Amino acid sequence: MKYAFDIGGTKIEFGVFDHDGTILHRQKVATPLEDRDSFIAAIRDLVVDADRKFAGHGSGSGDASSSGAVGALAPVGISFAGGLDPESGAVISANVPPIKGWPIAAGLSDALHRPVRVENDADCFALAEARQGAGESNRTVFAIILGTGVGGGIVVDGQFIGGRSGIRGEWGHGNDISGPLMRHGIKARQCGCGGAACLDPLGAARGLERLHAALHGRDLSSQDITAAWRAGNSAALKTIDVFVDLVAGQLRLMVNVLDPDIIPVGGGLAAEHGLIARIDAAVRASVLGRYDHALVVPGRFFADGGLRGAALLHDL
Repeated sequence: MKYAFDIGGTKIEFGVFDHDGTILHRQKVATPLEDRDSFIAAIRDLVVDADRKFAGHGSGSGDASSSGAVGALAPVGISFAGGLDPESGAVISANVPPIKGWPIAAGLSDALHRPVRVENDADCFALAEARQGAGESNRTVFAIILGTGVGGGIVVDGQFIGGRSGIRGEWGHGNDISGPLMRHGIKARQCGCGGAACLDPLGAARGLERLHAALHGRDLSSQDITAAWRAGNSAALKTIDVFVDLVAGQLRLMVNVLDPDIIPVGGGLAAEHGLIARIDAAVRASVLGRYDHALVVPGRFFADGGLRGAALLHDL
């Protein structure tokens, strides 16, 4: 039995998996944002309840003595939107204020009396896709997230690579898309990382909405924009053209650097298979290598890859 969490700024999703990767239980609760004690309590309550239902640890108090050893308790894997200091294990960036600067894996291991491993959500998604998803049987998997923001993770031979500074695969930051934006008559946006023209603010679902507003002066949800695009609406067609140009242009560089076998896509926009096919065609038409098959594809676990990847962390 394995316990997994996917922690975001609004909700915590919890799952119980068996050894075959089948999910036996899933639950969501609001993410406590007021203080760390409340955050820990929310995690502990879910684990204790699962112990009662699945692990057979008597009262389910979570005390190591009830099972005889820490190793007898179901291990916990955590996926979260942020980075970790590789030396201290402290959270260096996250959208959950109470855990910033806190060594989350060690802190929760003490609170839950069992092994805890924590990784970035995009990395967990990449792991799930590489081991059990669209990238299974492929050696080099570069998985990307097109959700609220732009993210990415790199898995080679079923293992993470990189991460010396606690950051890996973040292809939405550090680039400069001001040239393409000028070509389309759009002003660059300041990025949360401090960059002046990163892809992240304009390269995912929220970015699609911002592009549409900049081009047409109208606020629409990403779902409404893609629906209008599928219906042949001229304004939405223009927005998608610009979006594909921006995303494929930056993804092309990553393909030339990494030479991946496959690029599974997660996040809300991964459900738009036609849009992913457009990005794939644009990337393959402009990279140095030859790809006779689809390279950029919807992830098998695009909706819950972070949770599934968290359940695999103790297999590394």
